Amino acid sequence: MALKIEKRVGIAAPIDDVYEVIADINAWPEWSPIHKKAEGDLHFGAPVHLEEYFEGLGTWETNGVIADWTPLSHIHISVPKPFYAGSLIRYFEFDALSEYGSSFSIGALFNGFLSEREGKAYREHIRTGFAAFGEALKARAEARYAANPHASSVVVPPVPKEDPLHKPRPKWLNTHFWGKKK
Repeated sequence: MALKIEKRVGIAAPIDDVYEVIADINAWPEWSPIHKKAEGDLHFGAPVHLEEYFEGLGTWETNGVIADWTPLSHIHISVPKPFYAGSLIRYFEFDALSEYGSSFSIGALFNGFLSEREGKAYREHIRTGFAAFGEALKARAEARYAANPHASSVVVPPVPKEDPLHKPRPKWLNTHFWGKKK
């Protein structure tokens, strides 16, 4: 059975503003209260190095790779461990709640006996750090949106003038294929 530690926060800003803050991994130490160092690029298999400070635990180094990533949706970082220690996935997920509101989740999924024990032992410290990260992200994304509310890059598809599902049928009988009506 897996152990999940997660913190979710609602943000009064479009999802693209939230994503643009998170997508710049190297800038996390500028605004995140838990990140002393963050290095990484967003592409599959890219290495990610994080030095995170959790109150009561000290500084933790996390070295992983981008295992899954979809813009405006999620970033999953797989942290390699020896086979007997289980596995760890760090995730950052986004949901658009409306045109001007979104939610963000930060979490860690511990799987395997030793990994779950580690998660249980440090759960409260990690959850407190994740809450601080979520609140800092909320403040930064909301400030970014407030500074320029019309710069949103969310593309809303235009509404078609006519219903695309009810187009008139082609008149095949008057074509050369069927021959002309006599």
